[in-house]
Amino acid sequence: MGNEMISLIIPTYNEEKNIEECINRANTALSSYNHEIIVIDDNSQDRTASIAESLGASVFVRKKDRGLAKSVVCGINQSKGEIIGVMDADLSHPPELIPELIKTLDNYDIAIASRLVEGGGAEGWPRHRKFSSFIGTFIAKGLTSISDPMSGFFFLKRSVIEKIPFKPKGYKILLEILIKGNYNGVKEVPFIFRDRTQGESKLSFFVGLEYILQTIELYWWKLANRKANPK
Repeated sequence: MGNEMISLIIPTYNEEKNIEECINRANTALSSYNHEIIVIDDNSQDRTASIAESLGASVFVRKKDRGLAKSVVCGINQSKGEIIGVMDADLSHPPELIPELIKTLDNYDIAIASRLVEGGGAEGWPRHRKFSSFIGTFIAKGLTSISDPMSGFFFLKRSVIEKIPFKPKGYKILLEILIKGNYNGVKEVPFIFRDRTQGESKLSFFVGLEYILQTIELYWWKLANRKANPK
């Protein structure tokens, strides 16, 4: 890439034990780029927002209509960069992979950190997490050929999402981007997902239900647009 600004979006909720290390490592990874770090906080009940602000991040606290996917869309709307990245705050996504993802955009429009391509994987996951991930990925297979459409760690060119009619739901925004975005190439970059060691997971039955509803809506959206724009 050239000298384009990089906007890194980090959604948070009660991540005071992780956010300082996350931002420091991300800043180090982005040190050779013109960049901004945007923290979208879902009204944490701890010091997440104040810690992030003290480290120079642009912090936006959302008190209504919260949710991970909605936080990412909020971050996109606040961002200035021609390159936009998204990653979790809980250190399950290694910030050291960021330069490789950005470099990948020299030849592709979307770069996804993938657990499910050769060289990728997950460490420290209990059985129920592995099972829910398998089911979620299986459900999405009818929508996209991407191996890991549920990844929360990716970078893309702004042009991919400029015209997307976002209807964010649940905790995964990448799937909606893959279905509705304007792009020519996607590259999955392998990485090892390491489960959080501090703080609590935000996954729940309700979050899983939202994902299923989102997937159904995307199936209908894809079908409607295929009929409206037959090839």
